[in-house]
Amino acid sequence: MNSLWTLFDWILPSVRLSDDLEDRYLTDDGYSVASTFTAPRIRGQYSHELRRDWTRERDRERERELDRERARIAIEDREKERQRAQLLERENAALQQRVAALERDLQSARLSLSTFSVLSSPIPPAISLNVPHRTYRTPSPNPADLRTSYDSLLSSYKLAHRALQERTEEVASLKTFLSKTDEWSGAQLLQALRDLNAEIVQLAASAAEEFAPSLDRRVDLVRQSDRELLNSAIGPAMTSLLVSRDHSTDPTLVQFAIQAWEVFCAGRIMNAFCFGLPPDVDQFLGTLFEQMNRAEPQATASRWRALTYNHSRRFLLQRPDARPGPPPVALSQLNETNLRGLLAILALSGCTDNRGVHRDPLRVRFGAALTRIGDRAEHIAAAVREGVLSSVFEVSWVNPGSIARKDKDERWFDWATMENVYAGHGSERSKVLCTVEFGLACIRHGAWPDGDGLDARSKTNGSASTGINGNGAAANGGTEGILSRSVLLKPKVLLESVMDIL
Repeated sequence: MNSLWTLFDWILPSVRLSDDLEDRYLTDDGYSVASTFTAPRIRGQYSHELRRDWTRERDRERERELDRERARIAIEDREKERQRAQLLERENAALQQRVAALERDLQSARLSLSTFSVLSSPIPPAISLNVPHRTYRTPSPNPADLRTSYDSLLSSYKLAHRALQERTEEVASLKTFLSKTDEWSGAQLLQALRDLNAEIVQLAASAAEEFAPSLDRRVDLVRQSDRELLNSAIGPAMTSLLVSRDHSTDPTLVQFAIQAWEVFCAGRIMNAFCFGLPPDVDQFLGTLFEQMNRAEPQATASRWRALTYNHSRRFLLQRPDARPGPPPVALSQLNETNLRGLLAILALSGCTDNRGVHRDPLRVRFGAALTRIGDRAEHIAAAVREGVLSSVFEVSWVNPGSIARKDKDERWFDWATMENVYAGHGSERSKVLCTVEFGLACIRHGAWPDGDGLDARSKTNGSASTGINGNGAAANGGTEGILSRSVLLKPKVLLESVMDIL
């Protein structure tokens, strides 16, 4: 209990009530006696010790902060001294190298001076014998000889400077020559070719379906000129099928014949180096590019073809500022030939509809579609020649019209380079009847890393001898360069075994 009151007395301040005290406690003695109570002293002493401990702790913390600050400053000073020492070491090494170079120059100068002194000094008396004393000096150079040497050096310098300037200009021109990047990717070319194939299929299906009811085999409208035209385009076998079969119930063969004819017409654009040029000029340029593509870097040959193609287009249009495009005369003639072939197919199939055996009604009905096919083919041909410089792309197909070619094995179906329309039906050990859709291949120098490149035997098109615009012969590198060929899209072909299916 006393401890509890002592605690309260220590916590609460002492309160003196004078009214409760007697007079004797008001005296100094009484007050002094009361002040001798031990609890207030203990409390005051304890508070003083707390303040003192807190002050000591604060002082120690300040000392630690000062120590840390002094340590940080010392570390920074040492780092600065170390960097300064490294800088002085580098400067010292540079000065030592400079001193060594100066010593070498001084030694060389001394050697030159001693040599000059020996050459310019008189002959010593000991070896002069009885020869009169003479002073030999180096003869002064002839100004004419010095002038000749100077002119020779100046001429050599000018020649070297001119050669260097020419090489610099040549390098700069090559950089500009090869700076153009591809405007078309392989995926874009594939999509454009698929769109062209779809346009051809749509035209053939529409024409075959529209004139199927009027196909009568009993009516003979066959002309020899029509046979000759189709024999060279879709092949004699396909032409015979058109003449001998009844297509009124199933016009599938008529549709395939129209597709093959459109492939032939569009292939003329893509097979030429520049459609519209005279045949001999076009063949010469194509052969020249084939030779260049084998012997020169890929980018150089492609850039040359792009420039030649562009300027050939402008020359055909007879306007230097004209925009490159298909020559109107050549393309209009091709459209007329295309229309004539369509008439021949319908006539050989036994068409009795006046709209299918006369040009004007057929032009009104399908003229726009024929024009679109020609424009798409021209657009793809321009993209292959001008839009891609890093590789050589070619539109591929199998043309059965060249009967007189020597390598007749090319007409047999090859699953690695072709796609059968009726895959899984009938025998594929058969010859190619015609091509109904285009394919795409890429030709480049060296072997393909993925192993799908083909050698010279994988040629697909036989419609030309240049090997650059669709016939696949560019894969034969010869002795000057090896070109590998990779098939990106197989052309769809119709086999002769289709006669057992339809």
